[in-house]
Amino acid sequence: MKENGIQDMEQFYELWLKSQKNEKSDDVASQSNKDNGKQIHMPTDYAEVTVDFHCWMCRKNCNSEKQWQGHVSSEKHKEKVFYTESDQYCWQHRFPTGYFSICDRYINGTCTEGSSCKFAHGNAELQEWEERRDALKMKLNKARKDHLIAPNDNDFGKYSFLFKDLN
Repeated sequence: MKENGIQDMEQFYELWLKSQKNEKSDDVASQSNKDNGKQIHMPTDYAEVTVDFHCWMCRKNCNSEKQWQGHVSSEKHKEKVFYTESDQYCWQHRFPTGYFSICDRYINGTCTEGSSCKFAHGNAELQEWEERRDALKMKLNKARKDHLIAPNDNDFGKYSFLFKDLN
């Protein structure tokens, strides 16, 4: 504002309105040039459309295949493939350990491991673990279908045990 000698916001607004009117008249002029067959061709008109890589889960854009592969193989990205906000509210029991059977010691009342036991403590927990495994498999399949996971990537950290039967 100082460089252009503008004293207040009202003057700034008036100048802005004038520039908008000029742009509209330029658009009208360019439209009449198109109608007359005198359209200006720019090199960008013939540029090849580039393929960008966008991860809708992480809201991240990648400019190259290499950058994309780095992103989809990162632990942070993989965690988002399997985790959703609603997950923390819909499950009642602990996270599955990979051993989909009921603890014999729990049935006998002698399991001392509690929440660190690798087996399910009851039918309800086992059923939830199986439902979770199925839900996680569906998330994995959707991510692979959407190319959000490399087809040959089978390293899913704490989720890896869930997919032993897929390999």
